[in-house]
Amino acid sequence: MMQLEGDVVVLAGATGRVGGATLSTLVRHGAQVLVLSRSVERAQTAIDELLDDAEAVAALPFAADLNDPDQAAAAIDACVERFGRIDACVSLAGDSTVTPLVDSTLDDLRANLRGFVETAYNLTMPALRAMLKQPYRDGARSRGRIVVVTAGSSKQPAPGRGLFGAAKAGVNVLMQAIAREHKGDGIVANALVLGGVATAAARSYLNAEDFGAAATPQEVADALAFLASDHGSGVNGALVDLNAREVD
Repeated sequence: MMQLEGDVVVLAGATGRVGGATLSTLVRHGAQVLVLSRSVERAQTAIDELLDDAEAVAALPFAADLNDPDQAAAAIDACVERFGRIDACVSLAGDSTVTPLVDSTLDDLRANLRGFVETAYNLTMPALRAMLKQPYRDGARSRGRIVVVTAGSSKQPAPGRGLFGAAKAGVNVLMQAIAREHKGDGIVANALVLGGVATAAARSYLNAEDFGAAATPQEVADALAFLASDHGSGVNGALVDLNAREVD
């Protein structure tokens, strides 16, 4: 089943392993994708490496620094100009400073807020405004979907990740606020709350049992594709736990 056939998706954070799996999954499900990166060359490299020639025509690279609200807004404008609308906005983007609270400074807190809350705000606000201006697609239950990846530390912060968790929690609330303020307008917004993810980097800090239980990048991509699709529009204002089978 092609969950996103004919849909237009803005994807931020597509150049990492999880983002790459998400890009290929969105395209495989029929989406046209504006691929955001700070570097258009990196976005194009991700497209070239992950998609075959037939799939690559559905992906458009675009350079934007999401810390700059003007650049983020320009990316949304470019999507609407190129594809005529924006059906979903998916973001895995963000940057953190991991510092134990006792050693932290106000600058460390600000860096985390800037890296997660501000980037999410800068991208999702122009996306929301664009969605509100467009009609529903025929037969659709939602006008547009927004989903941002957060983390388990936004609910139960791991040691040393208090500032990271506080910033991710801010993103959770931002998604819930969008959902509540615009549920009558056909807008759906959710946070995908990740536990461990089995990336190559995770081998350095997860033991064998936890690595084996961790979500795969494809599982993350599948969840994002569902939440970005009209099939997922019955889930709104939720903190969706992809908990890496962490059930203890």
